[in-house]
Amino acid sequence: MKLPAILDPFAKGAAPAVMMRLALDWILERTSINRLLEGVGEGQYDREFLLAHFVAVLGDVACGFRSSVRSAFLKRQLQEVASLRAFYAKLARMELAVSEAVVREAADQARELIEAAGGLKDEPIPGYAARIIDGNILTGTDHRVEATRGTRSAVLPGMSLAVYEPASGVVREVILEENAHAQERSLFDRIAVAAGQLWIMDRNFCVRSLLDRIVAADAFFLVRWHSSALPYQELEPLRSVGRVAGGTAFEQTIRADGPRAEAGLTRLRRIVLRLDEPSRNGETEIVLITNMPATASAEDCCRTYRERWKIERHFQRLTDLLHCEVPTLGYPRAALFAFCMSVVAGDALAVLLGSLRVAHGEDLTTELSEHALVREIAEVHPGMMIAAPPELWPSPNGLATAELAGLLNELAANVPVHRMLRSPRGPKRKKKPATSGRRIHHLATKKLLDEARNLSPPAKPKRNRTKG
Repeated sequence: MKLPAILDPFAKGAAPAVMMRLALDWILERTSINRLLEGVGEGQYDREFLLAHFVAVLGDVACGFRSSVRSAFLKRQLQEVASLRAFYAKLARMELAVSEAVVREAADQARELIEAAGGLKDEPIPGYAARIIDGNILTGTDHRVEATRGTRSAVLPGMSLAVYEPASGVVREVILEENAHAQERSLFDRIAVAAGQLWIMDRNFCVRSLLDRIVAADAFFLVRWHSSALPYQELEPLRSVGRVAGGTAFEQTIRADGPRAEAGLTRLRRIVLRLDEPSRNGETEIVLITNMPATASAEDCCRTYRERWKIERHFQRLTDLLHCEVPTLGYPRAALFAFCMSVVAGDALAVLLGSLRVAHGEDLTTELSEHALVREIAEVHPGMMIAAPPELWPSPNGLATAELAGLLNELAANVPVHRMLRSPRGPKRKKKPATSGRRIHHLATKKLLDEARNLSPPAKPKRNRTKG
């Protein structure tokens, strides 16, 4: 497939911007955005503003094409549909199920495109479909919502659990919660587990009910041990299995203790990594629990768990580069929808990185500065869309997956990755501990809104006062 001739200068000199536009349009078009309401929406309706309008506006903000929701709204001339105030009001009522469905559908399309381009990475442990899950709390927003103006504390609009796939670099699913003070464990029942998956989790996810569900689904887990949540009995003594990166590994077979020990957790592997150097928290060992067979060596398990930081790096990428936290959106549902659109933009960026791996190799792409890549896209895109309006671009509906994947690989060969490599830095300075003794309090926006709706006294009726 060939692009229109007007895009040739951009394809040669600004290939990342062209690739991002093609990938994002294709992903969103294939998700049937406006049909999602029929399947998951309960009270949401499509009068005046369509769901596609919100996706387009918040997508522009997430990608850095526009600096604010208002500027993206005006640039797309949506004031001809309804007012900006109506747009914000409907955004504040966006159902969480709709936001989750947008991420889920878009992730499936992005992964399909990466696979067609040949950009998938190897699984951390061959033969297991790895999933990394972690929680994320959105930072405090501006005090624009009336219920938040009575406090100087930071107000948090919500939280989420994200399921990240290391092979594709795509967030496959998010689980949203408006109450930022909610426990992550209260959301565990909503985690969908499929057979053959390997769930890599931090110690907060070391909960018997979740581990039982993973085992019942014929899946596997690799979780850091939580002493109070999973007591155990030793079935054999701890034995050394040799040196691994960062320390020495030991292993033993255990049985989960307690009244529900027979529910699938009868024989587990306990792997202890004794570190050569203490971690930044002063810990000298990492204890892992897994139900994987012995074919997955302790060395593979330690290496796989220590690569769990990839999801934290992905969250940092969404925060710093893709504007997942919009301070002006104070209502929880609006802020969470903006977060979801940054996740979709991150999936489109993963498509670009997959094509770059095919064109330039894994080693070189790993050293690529994603900050430089996203900055070039954001700088070039507005001018590119003026020179080549949307009607001149190829329609996503007319592109087959393999056809678009081949085009993205061709464009990736034009990206000057040698000019976008990371700049090495020296060791970080240790932060001085706080000496002021002041505690920073955080409040959940949803709690403040609930209090304002339910606990505020009713307004007193006005009485006409007459003289005399």
